[in-house]
Amino acid sequence: GVPYATLLVLFVALLAFIPLVGGVLAGILVTLMATLGGWDTAIPFALCYFAYLQLEAYVVSPRIMARAVAVPGAVAVIAVAAGGALWGILGALIAIPTAAAGLLLVREVFVPRQDAR
Repeated sequence: GVPYATLLVLFVALLAFIPLVGGVLAGILVTLMATLGGWDTAIPFALCYFAYLQLEAYVVSPRIMARAVAVPGAVAVIAVAAGGALWGILGALIAIPTAAAGLLLVREVFVPRQDAR
């Protein structure tokens, strides 16, 4: 019941590549378009979509990051939030590799140096 559904799907797919804000912007835009079909269409969409975003951000993504780059989930969430707050989109994009590099330095350089003393 949402007008221009196919076009909105493509728009959501493009915005999904923008960390932190892309999914939220896409959800707001599609919710506004869904109100053209009526509130009975817009409200269930908004509830389901934003619940999915929360599930992905706090459950799925940290588990994937923990396996892919060996960064614990809590560190991944904190790194992306801090990187996004400090440097915007670029900071959010480089947050996970920076956190992984920091953990690697601690494990491979600082801990062995402390053990040698």
